[in-house]
Amino acid sequence: MNIETNKIIINERIRKEFTDINDLAKSIKELGQIQAITIDKDYNLIAGHRRLLACKELGIDIKAEVVNVKSEIHKLDMELAENVKRNDFNPMELAEGLSRRKELYEGLHPETKVGQFGGHSSLEKTDSDISRFTQDTAKRIGKSETFVKEHLQLNDIKIEDKQKVRDNKLKKSEALAIFRKEKKIEKLKEEANKINQESINLFQGDCLKELDRVKDNSVACLIIDPPYGIDYQSNHKLAKYDKIKNDKEESFELLNKSLEKVNPKMKDDSHIYIFTSWKVYEQVKPIIENYFVVKNCLIWNKNNWSMGDLNGNYAEKYEMIIFATKGKRRLLGSSRPVNVLDFARTGNSNHATEKPVALLKELIKNSTVEGELVLDYFAGSGSTLVASKELKRNFIGIELEEENINVIKKRLYD
Repeated sequence: MNIETNKIIINERIRKEFTDINDLAKSIKELGQIQAITIDKDYNLIAGHRRLLACKELGIDIKAEVVNVKSEIHKLDMELAENVKRNDFNPMELAEGLSRRKELYEGLHPETKVGQFGGHSSLEKTDSDISRFTQDTAKRIGKSETFVKEHLQLNDIKIEDKQKVRDNKLKKSEALAIFRKEKKIEKLKEEANKINQESINLFQGDCLKELDRVKDNSVACLIIDPPYGIDYQSNHKLAKYDKIKNDKEESFELLNKSLEKVNPKMKDDSHIYIFTSWKVYEQVKPIIENYFVVKNCLIWNKNNWSMGDLNGNYAEKYEMIIFATKGKRRLLGSSRPVNVLDFARTGNSNHATEKPVALLKELIKNSTVEGELVLDYFAGSGSTLVASKELKRNFIGIELEEENINVIKKRLYD
């Protein structure tokens, strides 16, 4: 049926932004209105807002199909389904539409408030907590449950990020990555409040200042994984880690100043392990030799390889550990260790350059006895501290980033 456009009633709609109305009007003028809009018996618009605006611009009647609307949620479902099918929604529009549907659904099915989304953030569901709402919605709009969940989570992101998504300045995946990272930090902070910082000898701040806390002639083993000076950034996760700070030329100055600062903290007979890369080995070794005697270069064979240049270069599957001493401390392992260490790399779940606890335990066992002090002033996610605790060594950790401090606290607490 044809209806005058001014008779169509437009109520609150999910979709707020409309583009290319002029182009659509030209198409309708040339080809005619191919698809009718959808209205209810009272002339309330259900679907076809852009077509309605185009026909209003042309000043012509519009083809309309009258449907029997059973309920408010049925009306909303029709609008959602059509716009999702056409990919017409901005992600935030869809997020808000799904949130509205959730309210209506829970009004009809109050028992679903308890469970996956009832009273909780949509990130807090368990694997066994299956949402009837999510299943029903995915079926209604012809998308996966994951699609529904991800768009619902957009309702929880920061206001400024919502606006960026609306303005197409931030992708949905990027917004969710930021949100998940922030939720992780928030959770770690809550868990970290349970832990007394001084009791685990963990200090946050610039190592050049915090090293003043360490007593002279007290450290039996130093293990550090400083910035390599190669401007490294991990790209393995959707929520990418931030770039390693001070990881350019300034890293060498930082290493030099920190070793000068830590030298008097080391026992007269002590061991030093410093992780590095072949790319900067020739720059790092002379810095270490200013303060300690370099004895060897250990090779950590990670038993897999990095990405990098897949076609033009050999795959890298090792990292280097410079072994140095102050004085003449002996190795303490049950047998003489070799300088190739086979330990599978971590999944970097806690830090972009996370080292295996098993590897660090091997170094600590070879260089200390129970009760001696191990120091790591680039503590990262705390693997050295975890290894020390498991081996009943005393330890001191220094770390600049608050996010990493909270990760360390959780790992030590667990």
